[in-house]
Amino acid sequence: YFEAKYVNSEGESIGQPAFFFGDPRNTIQIDNAFLDSSVKTLMEEAGVESINVLRMMTDLGRRIENNTRETTRFVAGLKGTVFNDWDLDASIVRGKTELERVNGANMILENYSNALDAVDDGNGNIVCRSEAAQAEGCVPVNIMGFGAPSDEAIDYINTVSTGTSEITQTVVSASLANGGLFELPAGYVGVAFGVEYRKEESETKEPNNAEGTFFNALGEDKGDFDVSEIFTEVSIPLLSDMPFVQDLVLDAAVRYADYSTIGDATSWKLGLDWTLNDELRFRLTQSEALRAPNIGEIFGAPSQTFYSVDDPCQADNLNDLQNSSTRRANCAALGVPEGFDSDYDSQTLEGLQSGNRDVKGEESTSTTIGLVYQPEFIENATLTIDYWKIELEDAISTISAQDILDRCVDSGSGISNQYCSLITRDANSEISLIQNSVLNVSGQEASGVDFELGYDFDALEGSFKTRFIGTYLIERKEFPFQDEPSDYIEYAGVTGEAQWQANLNIEYSYENLYTSLSTRYIEEVSLYTDQDLSDNPNPNSLTTFGTYIITDMTVGYNFDNGVGLKVGVDNLFNRELPYGLTY
Repeated sequence: YFEAKYVNSEGESIGQPAFFFGDPRNTIQIDNAFLDSSVKTLMEEAGVESINVLRMMTDLGRRIENNTRETTRFVAGLKGTVFNDWDLDASIVRGKTELERVNGANMILENYSNALDAVDDGNGNIVCRSEAAQAEGCVPVNIMGFGAPSDEAIDYINTVSTGTSEITQTVVSASLANGGLFELPAGYVGVAFGVEYRKEESETKEPNNAEGTFFNALGEDKGDFDVSEIFTEVSIPLLSDMPFVQDLVLDAAVRYADYSTIGDATSWKLGLDWTLNDELRFRLTQSEALRAPNIGEIFGAPSQTFYSVDDPCQADNLNDLQNSSTRRANCAALGVPEGFDSDYDSQTLEGLQSGNRDVKGEESTSTTIGLVYQPEFIENATLTIDYWKIELEDAISTISAQDILDRCVDSGSGISNQYCSLITRDANSEISLIQNSVLNVSGQEASGVDFELGYDFDALEGSFKTRFIGTYLIERKEFPFQDEPSDYIEYAGVTGEAQWQANLNIEYSYENLYTSLSTRYIEEVSLYTDQDLSDNPNPNSLTTFGTYIITDMTVGYNFDNGVGLKVGVDNLFNRELPYGLTY
């Protein structure tokens, strides 16, 4: 068999323009040529030589990002029966995705600073103060009023930055399966085993998006890994045709993987399937799995970001802390003087985010208990109910900059910890840089109940297929630090994770014509957690999404020659959805 796929997609996102709120780079001197005389008078009376301007730079253009993606995928494989009773499936898959990114209205900060510092040259001409900047084509800019910047100044200040990414994947796999390897008193034993080799490569180039522009500087990533896997699965009938046991089957599977990055990894699954009679069946599954870190989580190059934090070594933070002896001692060990009062601008605190070559894989444990009910008195009706629980350990996550600062100085073992090494302070003890990378520090727990009710029947000279599928989310806990199990955030029913969700799908077919109606129900959710309520105990209605019912409709026709035609409408009744909620 052979498959080929080509996809080309283009997208555009429009963000807010560049902005300056308390940034010292947006300071105007008293001799600025564009400054109104009345403002100069006020400055002279106040005895100030400069003023800081807070401004949203809308008239310089909103930041625009255009993305073009091309994906190609080829599959070649062989299926057949070998050695009489064995089913063979061998294949090779090769895929590639290429991304080209273009960012417009990207401010060159050095050019902006030079253009902003505009003075009169003594002959009535407004020029950039820096003669070196003049020689390089500096155009003075007037920011005193909307629409004040000239087109020439905007062209001098803004630039277009570009970047490209390429991801490739190669998979070679083969498997053999035999559903009747040998017979036991309760039935035939089925077995399958196989091997797989996978290689993934990723490279991101940012030749024109370096430091010095308003867009954060992005690092250039390049990395790859490969993994060799072997797996086996077995299905063993334990009992059959006994009182209260029509069939009892044990299913087991194990997969061993050898990653070039994290080394060995083993996943397994055990399942028990008990058919009580023709109507009722129970099932139980227990499994452990591992997710290896991806290329970005391992090889991601440092990318620029900016943080807003409170310095824990600042005097007022120490004085407000009840048990501050540990923090005081650690701040002193870092060289921060007693009574330190930070004066940094929180909006300009630089940070770097990157991958981590020492990160490990995530480990999960899953349990599922369920039943299937097919009543004999209602033909073609099926009810399934499954309870599930998932626990995730060593989750790969990025902790907040504030947590890095606090955990550095609140450690009882001193400042020789993984957090203090991520912080750089200058000669004045001010924080100048926070380096952040992914770590295996968090955990997650989730549990819920899935249910499905299906009923197929004939009516109106055609056939109906109905499915009602729902989920109740019991809990969805996130532990920022898994070694602190009492400190977690509960997301069930809040921040966009509804506790009740359901889908009703009705399909009708008559000869070659078919139509379907799909309705999704989403329960009301709050946009705040219990922890948020401690900061604001009286949130308003704007922090809640109401209950939503969204309906899609499709009509299609299958011609006898194999060609099909289908048209559909999503959100048939034009239900307005809240921001951030997809369907």
